[in-house]
Amino acid sequence: MAEQPVFWLGGAPGKSKQSARKKPEATRYEPALRDACEACGFDVDEFVVALGGFGGWLLHLERHGVQYRIFWSGKSNQLTFDEAKAQGWEEIQSTEQTDEGLPDFVKNVKALLIGTAKDA
Repeated sequence: MAEQPVFWLGGAPGKSKQSARKKPEATRYEPALRDACEACGFDVDEFVVALGGFGGWLLHLERHGVQYRIFWSGKSNQLTFDEAKAQGWEEIQSTEQTDEGLPDFVKNVKALLIGTAKDA
């Protein structure tokens, strides 16, 4: 049998470019998003940024012993506000949101939280 060339998916072993991963853009959003949530009466537990091409992020919040989360999916362009329930997460409100930068995210996060902050 004659030798056949080998195709290596992702490149031949040992020949990868050892470049450091760039931090996702959303990592710099954390301080302003924390401030926006705290201004609406929520404590921010954690901020998680997804690695990958879509740039999603997640904020875990707490208010009066109730757990919440705000999730932005860069893939579906949805900003979602959920409340923790015994059976899982229940959506409170959702809005379409493109990544137009930090000021737009802050404005829309506050809009999602304002109604809940007044209700409690």
